[in-house]
Amino acid sequence: MEADIMDIIMPKEISNSRLVSSSVNILFSVFILATNLEALAGINVTANASANSVFQDINSEENGTFSFTTLSVNPNVNISYQSRTLNGLWQGKLTHLERDRNDASREDTYGEYSYSANWNPFDELLVFQVSGALNYQNAQAGNFLVSDFLTNSDALAKTRSNRIGVTSTISQGDWIRGTGQASYSDVASERNALNNGFALNNDSYQLSGTLTNGDEAKYLIWNLTGSFQSTDRAQANQGAFISRNASGFVDIHFLPNWAVRVTGTHEGNQVSARNDTSNLVREFDSYGVGITYRQSTNRFISLTANTTNSDLEDDDNETFVGLDAQWALSTRTQISATYGRRFFGETASANISYNSKYFRTAFGYSEDVTNVSRLLANPENLGVFVCPANSLTIASCFQPNSLSYIPNADEQFVQLTTQNLEFNDNVIIRKSSNFQIGYNFSRVTIGMSLRYSEDDALDQDRLTRTYSLGSTLVYRLGSYTNINASVNYADIAQRSETIEGGNSENWNASLGLERAFGRALAATLDLNYIDRSGDLINGGGGGNGAFGANYTDRRLTLGITYTFD
Repeated sequence: MEADIMDIIMPKEISNSRLVSSSVNILFSVFILATNLEALAGINVTANASANSVFQDINSEENGTFSFTTLSVNPNVNISYQSRTLNGLWQGKLTHLERDRNDASREDTYGEYSYSANWNPFDELLVFQVSGALNYQNAQAGNFLVSDFLTNSDALAKTRSNRIGVTSTISQGDWIRGTGQASYSDVASERNALNNGFALNNDSYQLSGTLTNGDEAKYLIWNLTGSFQSTDRAQANQGAFISRNASGFVDIHFLPNWAVRVTGTHEGNQVSARNDTSNLVREFDSYGVGITYRQSTNRFISLTANTTNSDLEDDDNETFVGLDAQWALSTRTQISATYGRRFFGETASANISYNSKYFRTAFGYSEDVTNVSRLLANPENLGVFVCPANSLTIASCFQPNSLSYIPNADEQFVQLTTQNLEFNDNVIIRKSSNFQIGYNFSRVTIGMSLRYSEDDALDQDRLTRTYSLGSTLVYRLGSYTNINASVNYADIAQRSETIEGGNSENWNASLGLERAFGRALAATLDLNYIDRSGDLINGGGGGNGAFGANYTDRRLTLGITYTFD
């Protein structure tokens, strides 16, 4: 039994060369060759290494009580570069574990990295971007927040994503302005122990663009937006997932602040190369007329009466009221919102941001037809803290001084929590919100987040819903001593008439003390508590792992960290 537990807890590292798309490697190599002469100077390298001793007690309703002692060694390297036309960041991390449980022992090494770069040789007229990552991500919805290398690691999937894109913007046109983007992304993951052998291996192509009026337009304000995206779901042999969207409006002013609005939208979603796709093909159009009150470019409210044209009888020839609003209350506050109708019913979106010297908040709500590969290739970024690349906690982070802050090459916006994704190729209607708060003043740094997501699989009778709440606190006792605390909670539910569902409540909390000795050396003492309870058996198959659906994990960690500047 002991050997079986050890095998499940720490899955073996295997080769992943097959996971990387050769086309991404070629494009990225071309990018590096085109810019390497410029990038030979001005490189900034930082690194740190930590060693931790972890004492771990696990109490599982299914497998009883047992304990582990683990030595963890974690070196990290960060390489950044910034010039007038090029900036980039590469981060690498190794996690080496040596685990002991009575007469059973094991060693494992995990490598992770991420990179991003932007090259704008002709200012905004042509901007090239590349980004990507190799990391281990939770692949089972029910194990959100409670899976890492030490606990429940059979729920982790080794995941690689790469993306290359080009953007062209014309922002100074007197009559016409616009931006266009083309991108290619590749997402691949290994099979994990709990996923019934399923692995992602998908390529996505995307085109998008926007055209709008310039400053000289006073009485005719207009906007056209369109996008096309194709995701090849070859690994599951489910056919390509294709989406296209277009929308536009024209405001005809009859008074200085008032205009008649004419608007229209088109949406199409389909799956190719399958004969059973009648439930997945969706085409939906709407058009309407209304009125707009406008004070300036970023201050307007529009209400329209609309009618629909849909390939679904229940949604055809329906009428609804549409809302489109933007209102900058000040230079510190921005609000935008839309309300309307799509093939799945009423729909809305919203974005609210506020920024001051010590306090920053961001809220986003969206509804979209997507899948996990697209979400992994284009991760959301609502970070309220900007942190150095070598940051280990938010103690070294700061609040940006404006809503439009652009991080330097060795900085990045940091997410307080992650989204809960289940690795499969299902096409889903995803409704999600993300609210984050950051406060940094004097001795206290606080971050809080509230998330909600609802994933409705169109190809299955299955709904996954997640509520999550997270908070983190750093209190500086003195120049060299910090108290760190965090509490994260999630409530996950799955509902289906064809497969078993259930609920799971997950907790992950920590309390730690950090003491610095000079600029380079720091010692840490951490207490961690992880709890999973409920009756949810992960819908992806394979059950819940070595510890089942109900267990607690208590840890005591002693560590030292050395930073190389």
